[in-house]
Amino acid sequence: METDNSTATEGKGPIALIPEGVDVGNFLLRTPMEIGFVLRSLAQKGDLVTIYFNHGEFSFLSAILEADPKAQQFLFDISGVEAINRAFLRASHIVFAAAPEGVRVQFVLSGGVTEVDYDGRPAFSASFPDDLIKLQRREYFRLDTPVGKPLVCKLRHPNGKIMELPLHDISIGGMGLWMSGQVEVEQLDVFPGCRLDLGTFGTIEVSLEVRSKRQVTKRDGTVQTMLGTRFVDLPRQTENLLQRYIAQLERERHQLLRN
Repeated sequence: METDNSTATEGKGPIALIPEGVDVGNFLLRTPMEIGFVLRSLAQKGDLVTIYFNHGEFSFLSAILEADPKAQQFLFDISGVEAINRAFLRASHIVFAAAPEGVRVQFVLSGGVTEVDYDGRPAFSASFPDDLIKLQRREYFRLDTPVGKPLVCKLRHPNGKIMELPLHDISIGGMGLWMSGQVEVEQLDVFPGCRLDLGTFGTIEVSLEVRSKRQVTKRDGTVQTMLGTRFVDLPRQTENLLQRYIAQLERERHQLLRN
C-alpha cells in the first residue's frame, strides 16, 4: 500500500480499519444530523483521518475541515502528493477511518469527490455517507487470553465431533481460536451452543460465526490455523459477564506491566 504521511503530526500514523468480523449493526449512524455531529467534532478537535481508496492500494492522512448537515456536504484536506490527489478524484470506493479518544469512526464513500477552494487553498468536498460507524473501543478491542492456562471453547462440529479449541484472544465482539487437526471449518460457518469456561466467572454458552481462517507460524516454528469468530445474538446477561471478565484481564495485564 502506498501511503502519504504528509499531513501526519509527529508520532502519528495511519488509522487501521475496524477488524473484519466485528458486528457494527448497533453502532451505525444514519441521519444527516448524527453524521454531521461526528464529522464536525472531528473538524473541531483536528483529529487525523486515514483515507483508503482503490481497495486499500493507496492511503493518505487527512483532516475534516468542516461539515454542513443541512447541505449534507463536508470538506477535508487534500494529500501532499499530487499523483495521489489525481488518483483519488477518480476513485469509486473510499473508506475514512479515525480514532478520536479511542472511539473508532469509519465510513465509506462511493465516489463523487470534487476539488474546491477553502480559504484560499485546495480541499476536497464530498456528500455525507449513507451511514457512519461509531464504535466504542471496548466493543472491538481484543485482549490476548492467558497462555499458561488457556481458555478452551467447546464447539460441536456438524459431523458430531466435539472440538476443544484454545483461545488466542477475546472481545465483546468475538474470539480468536487456535485450531488443529483435519476437521473442515469454513468462513461463515455458524456453531450454536458453544461452551466457554471463564473460570471464577462461570461457563457461558454462545453461538459463533467463523469470519476468517488463516495459517499462523508460531515462535517454535509450528504452523496452526487461527479462526476469527464473532458472537451471534449475544444475550445481554452473557455480554455483561464477558465485560466483567475482560475488565479483569485488563487489570491483571496492567498489574503485570507495573511489576
